[in-house]
Amino acid sequence: MKTNFAELNLKIFEGTAGKKVLWQPRINCWYDDKIFLKEELPGGLTGMTKPQMYDALDVSNRIYEYYGCFERITDKSVKGEWKELGGGEFLLKYSTPAGDIHAVLRNNDSNPGVYYKKWLVEAADDIKVKTYIDEATDYKYNQKTYDELYAEWGDNGAPTMYIVRTPLQEAFIETMGVENTIYALNDEPKLMEKYFAAKEESNIRHIREINKSPIRLINYGDNIHCGLTPPELYERYILPVYERRYPLLKGAGKFLFSHWDGDVKSILKYAQKTYLDGIEAITPFPQGDVSVEEIRDGLGDKMVLLDGIAALLFEDMYPLSQLEDQVCKLIEYFAGRLILGISDEMPSKGNIERVRHVRDMVNKWNAAN
Repeated sequence: MKTNFAELNLKIFEGTAGKKVLWQPRINCWYDDKIFLKEELPGGLTGMTKPQMYDALDVSNRIYEYYGCFERITDKSVKGEWKELGGGEFLLKYSTPAGDIHAVLRNNDSNPGVYYKKWLVEAADDIKVKTYIDEATDYKYNQKTYDELYAEWGDNGAPTMYIVRTPLQEAFIETMGVENTIYALNDEPKLMEKYFAAKEESNIRHIREINKSPIRLINYGDNIHCGLTPPELYERYILPVYERRYPLLKGAGKFLFSHWDGDVKSILKYAQKTYLDGIEAITPFPQGDVSVEEIRDGLGDKMVLLDGIAALLFEDMYPLSQLEDQVCKLIEYFAGRLILGISDEMPSKGNIERVRHVRDMVNKWNAAN
């Protein structure tokens, strides 16, 4: 009988899955890159939608599309503009009573993503404008969007979403960049304190809407990497936010996890102090800076591990036996609280047959347990 992936997904977080493992590979970016480059999907997948592809592979998806159930609403005093500039560049501009700010973004050449050519916030006056925008931002849950997504994905995976990033990580990744943020924290501490407070209040308004929804799996999509957020910053700016969020979300029956990608060795010691049920995307050797054993010791015997397989092992340059060894270790250490996946995404040159191979390994394990 076909596995109900959504049910198993939730059982793992609930601690009622026994020794079962869910194989939930992260292959959406691989799919998007193939489409962007006008390449045929290998393995008999050409012409399929994403839900069709996951069904054909008989694997689960981490369905972050449910984030779209939440409409971002900004006060009428904030005017947003998105304009194509030509040459693959775009203007993002906000006009407010507190002033105007703008960013310039550019298309990537190898994938459908964009990157910032000019950050949205680069000076003290910009911080004041961004603070005004966050104070004027609210969210609204849309049940109709939820129903449409469920009709599309069914029980391929439990409905999942990511909450807006914590203030520090949003500044690093979305609005200021690392260099501007570090300088501002030192040169404009009062402005940054007010900005972060406004952002966190906006996040709490988001949480109130999340709690109205049936979505139970909530990812703090922070992209934690100790090269950007070393222990000093993690203790000061991340842990207190997680502590304040915890009673709001757990009181509504949500399961919480955070996205840690890149190097994590120096912050792995905080994993069990994060008020989280699990960690997503911790990347072991030969790609990350920790071993599977260090991940096991860092998460202890209760936290859920999401993903765990180094993405590079899905490329043919690495022997299949190395992938098998890592999968076996992860299952041995985490079975029952393991949502096995690719840390962080399937590489553009990844071999889809390796996704099927891991599926067969997991199915064999589950049949015996």
